[in-house]
Amino acid sequence: MDPRIQIWNVLHDGEITAISGEDGETLTMFVSIPYLRRRSEPLGDSFVLTLGGLKRLEFRNFDGTTTPLREEIDISTPGILSTESEAMPVRIETTMGQSILDFEGIRLGMDTGQQIEY
Repeated sequence: MDPRIQIWNVLHDGEITAISGEDGETLTMFVSIPYLRRRSEPLGDSFVLTLGGLKRLEFRNFDGTTTPLREEIDISTPGILSTESEAMPVRIETTMGQSILDFEGIRLGMDTGQQIEY
C-alpha cells in the first residue's frame, strides 16, 4: 500500500493539534499521539507530518458542509480514526468529520525536530 495513505492508519487515535501552510504547496501538521511517540527518543508527545506538493486540503463535517481544517482545529482537535482509501486523494475519517488530502510526498518527524523513517 502507498505509505502516503498507510501512515494514517498507524496514526489512529492521534489528534491533529496544529497545521500551517494550508494555502501553499507544503502543509505541516502536528499529530499528538503520546502512547506511540513515547516509543521513540528523545521524549515528546507528537509527530510532525510534512506534506509536499499539496493539491487539496478539505474538511467535510458530518452534515456534508466543508470548512477549512484550521477552523475545525480552533473548535476542537479532530481525532484520527482510520482510512480505507487505496489511492489519492486520501480520505481520513476523524472524530469531527472527514479530512480529504491530496499531495505528492510525505515526511515524518518528531516534535523535537528529528526526522524518522516510516
